[in-house]
Amino acid sequence: MKMNKAIAALVSGAVAVSGMAVSAFALDTPVVAKLGFTDSTWEHQDWETSVEVTGDGTYTLTSTTVAGAADFGVFVIDFDQMFANYPDAVATLDKIEVDGSEISVSADKILYGDIEEKGNFRIDVYNMYSDTKDNPGVNQATAVSESLSVTFTVSGLEAAAPAETEAAPAETEAAPAETTASAETTTAPATGNASAAAIVAVMAVAGAAAVISKKRG
Repeated sequence: MKMNKAIAALVSGAVAVSGMAVSAFALDTPVVAKLGFTDSTWEHQDWETSVEVTGDGTYTLTSTTVAGAADFGVFVIDFDQMFANYPDAVATLDKIEVDGSEISVSADKILYGDIEEKGNFRIDVYNMYSDTKDNPGVNQATAVSESLSVTFTVSGLEAAAPAETEAAPAETEAAPAETTASAETTTAPATGNASAAAIVAVMAVAGAAAVISKKRG
C-alpha cells in the first residue's frame, strides 16, 4: 500500500511538471535598426550599418564608413516597420560616441516616432531636412575621424508581441504509468496472500477431517 502511494505521488509530480507551459519570446516580424548618415557635402555616407533588434534591450551601432566626415548632415536611426508592426514599442537614444569619446547630447531636442509616416520608428539626432536643423540636440559641426557609435534602448516590444506558449503533451503518456505501477505493486502482496490462504485452507480441511474422525470413533 505504501508502495502504491509513493509511485502515485511520483507519477502525479511528473504529470504536473509535464503540464507546465514552456515560454519563449520571439518577434513575429523581425526589426532591423539601421543607421542613416551623411555629412553636409554628401561625401561621406552610411545607409547600411545595422543591427537586428531581437527584443527589449540596449543595442549599439558602430560605423567606420563615415570616417572623414567633417560634420553631420543627416544623422538618424530607422527601425524598419517597427512603428507599423509594434506601435507601442519605442527606442530612446542613450549616447553617441565619436572616435571612442562620448559627445554632449541635449536629450529633449532629439525627435522620435514615425517622422516620415512610412511605418518606421526613427530616432532623429540631426537632419538638415527636418526640424532638428534649427533646434539641434548635438553639435552639427562635429567631425568624425575614425568611427561613430550610437547606443539606444528599445522597450515595449515584448509587451506588444506576447511570448509563444507550448504545453508539453506528456500528461497523456504519464497516466498509464500510474495504472501499471498500481498493478505491479498490487500483484506482489496478492501472491503472498494467496499462499497464506492456501495454508489456512489446508489447515481448515485437516481440522474438519479430524472432527469427522472423532465423531465416527
